[in-house]
Amino acid sequence: MGKVISFFLILITTAFGGDYPEHVSKTLKKIEKDIYGVFGVYEQVSYKNRGFISNAYFVITDEGVVVIDALSTYKLGKELVETIKKVSSKPIKFAVITHYHTDHFYGVGAFKEVGAVAIAHEWADEYVSKESSWNFYEARKKILKDHMDGTKMESTHITIDSGLKINLGKETIVVRQFCKGHTAGDIMVWIPEKKVLFGGDIVFDGRLPFLGSGFSKSWLKCLDKILELKPKYLLPGHGKPMLTEKRILDRVRWTRKYISDLRNTIRKMIEEGRDLDYIRDNINTALIEIDPMYAQVPVFFDVNPVNAYYVYFEIENELIEEGQ
Repeated sequence: MGKVISFFLILITTAFGGDYPEHVSKTLKKIEKDIYGVFGVYEQVSYKNRGFISNAYFVITDEGVVVIDALSTYKLGKELVETIKKVSSKPIKFAVITHYHTDHFYGVGAFKEVGAVAIAHEWADEYVSKESSWNFYEARKKILKDHMDGTKMESTHITIDSGLKINLGKETIVVRQFCKGHTAGDIMVWIPEKKVLFGGDIVFDGRLPFLGSGFSKSWLKCLDKILELKPKYLLPGHGKPMLTEKRILDRVRWTRKYISDLRNTIRKMIEEGRDLDYIRDNINTALIEIDPMYAQVPVFFDVNPVNAYYVYFEIENELIEEGQ
């Protein structure tokens, strides 16, 4: 299993590259009135990119600022704080973490430091308490070295099990978990008046989703919920913002189709008596037979077998529960 994960990290690193901004403010974009984002490069964490591989956003209200995700290190979090202060003099009131993957929460200490209330799903506390998470933290320090100075494994002030509302002035911001998907603790942030959805890592634009957390079945429910909400803008944790209803519909439907095709194909293979090695070796061909366009998706041939590895065990457990 370790070799599979390592291979996945290597292929993502080599498949995508990008320019490395010396400060996150260099990537600042205004998305909508009072809504801004900063955008990391699309690759795996390295010393050269300083760990700036994910997106973060902030919403300015009459009474203060709400931040969505905190980036990969304390230093990057500080840069985001500095960026926000250049745009608005209002205090940073809340920092909402969409999920406890390192590239989204390691910078939360910078926001707690300026008095923001940090919010995450209750799974965050479980993540921080795991020995494996601390081992990963130590490994990350070896990669990023001085870029990790000041970075701590931080918990949040408030954890939620289903949701809460943040009311600041005239703005209502809804924080909800609609399902387990990318992780056990995925939450999305919804601004109903503006119809803006911050989706975390539930939908990507321009990449194959990573299904290593074992929740592909309930992930489909999240995608259905996004379609039900009909957002005007969908702002992802990685990749470009989706700023038209057509693009959102296309990307959500494509993500749903890929997960469904992968799950149905693996289930059929297991029911036919195929083992894990066979499935991994043949899953690319099987999906391309369903839809030849899969062959055009970046890194499909490398990432799809990794996804199949994890989904195999998920489907196997589902069949056991069904008594098959």
